[in-house]
Amino acid sequence: MFKAYDIRGIAGSEIDSAFSKRLGQSIVDFTGATSIAVGRDIRTSGEELHNAMMDGIRSSGCEVVNLGVVPTGVVYRSTVDMEIDVAVVITASHNPPEYNGFKIVHSGLPLAGRDLQDLKAVFNSISEEKRSLDGALIDRTDYVNSVIEEIVKDIGPIGRRIVVSVDGANAVPGPYILDLFEKLGVETIAINCEWNAEFPAHPADPTRPANMMELSAKVVSSEAEFGIGVDGDGDRIGVVDENGRFIHPDRLIGLFARDILLNGVSGKHSEESRTILYDVKCSMGVEEAIVTSGGIGRMVRTGHSFMKMELATSPSIRFAGEMSGHLFFNDRWNGFDCSLYNGARLIELVARLSDPKNGSIGFSDLLSSVPEYPSTGESKISFEGGRDEIMKSVRSSFSDLQFSEVDGVRVEYPDGWFLCRPSNTEPVLIMRAEGRTEAALESILSDVHARIGGVINLRDLR
Repeated sequence: MFKAYDIRGIAGSEIDSAFSKRLGQSIVDFTGATSIAVGRDIRTSGEELHNAMMDGIRSSGCEVVNLGVVPTGVVYRSTVDMEIDVAVVITASHNPPEYNGFKIVHSGLPLAGRDLQDLKAVFNSISEEKRSLDGALIDRTDYVNSVIEEIVKDIGPIGRRIVVSVDGANAVPGPYILDLFEKLGVETIAINCEWNAEFPAHPADPTRPANMMELSAKVVSSEAEFGIGVDGDGDRIGVVDENGRFIHPDRLIGLFARDILLNGVSGKHSEESRTILYDVKCSMGVEEAIVTSGGIGRMVRTGHSFMKMELATSPSIRFAGEMSGHLFFNDRWNGFDCSLYNGARLIELVARLSDPKNGSIGFSDLLSSVPEYPSTGESKISFEGGRDEIMKSVRSSFSDLQFSEVDGVRVEYPDGWFLCRPSNTEPVLIMRAEGRTEAALESILSDVHARIGGVINLRDLR
């Protein structure tokens, strides 16, 4: 259950109340925290796990700030607004209803990688002795309202009438994003914004075209300017344009980067402040949009924890993003990924730069500033044998070509690229390819099949 970015498993068997209580105690022992904020999403197992974790934390003499049922982005924000050492959100993001898990922030950064494995060691070695200490319990279930007000204050009044459709996927962000958009003066057409822990409409992952079809139809039928979908715990967004066309989330990186670079604070900027971070799965169109806007693109590892560490190391970087829909504003916000804030920033940008009702450009026209090239989807490829062995074989197969090892192997072709990287959360390889033309993409895929098709089943790479 201890993954690369979080802790996740089947609720009731792999993760139960005893596990959650023990984890709460382990977090206190591992971090030395004196105050911890805890929130959760809407999963049916969440309340029991939430109460057990708070009991475990309090039994270790540590104060608990109860945030209640809130999006992950709100829990992240609590580390800025409150005097706490750790924040924990109980969630399994977009996983099916039977899952649950924990995301942990310590000293402003996600607990991930080696730190999570060290926490696991504490968890496994913790004594079973009864703890009688009783930390304070502070109720801040109203805190989400102050975060919404802070976003409204940051965005300011929307300058014109704007109509947007929102698909909440029956997940935790739905009611909150409707409240936020109402306060911003946005005319919102809502679907699936009521909580339902079974997620009956579709999986709560807006980066998959199949999950955005209902939103696409609603945008077209309602003549909305575009549509926003949110994920299960509220740290990612996805979009469709005014024609209902699914937009790969990495194109939003180019759009926001261009806006920040061209419309940010005037004056001479340092190299760091002109740098935009994007992950290895992103289109080459993202870097092209950054460069043509006067910026510097830097490719980094996939994973929200790695992005936040990069931003902490280079605080003058104003924006970062991932193909998966995680967006990190570090200009007026605090570098955390939050579907509420990111949705509001998109509203602000579109309202300022376009107005199709008055003869101005529409949402799809705005996106035209970010080049779009033929590409495969994000393919998850199973493999046989050890992970290190298979990646060594991939590197060897492409040794005559230029490639990056920032995260896996990203091979550069004259007219495109191919990526193979091991997933940090599943026993699969993540593959993607892109070409400047359809013919270029087909040529790249043909070459990939010739080089590694004999050792990896590439049937699902398309």
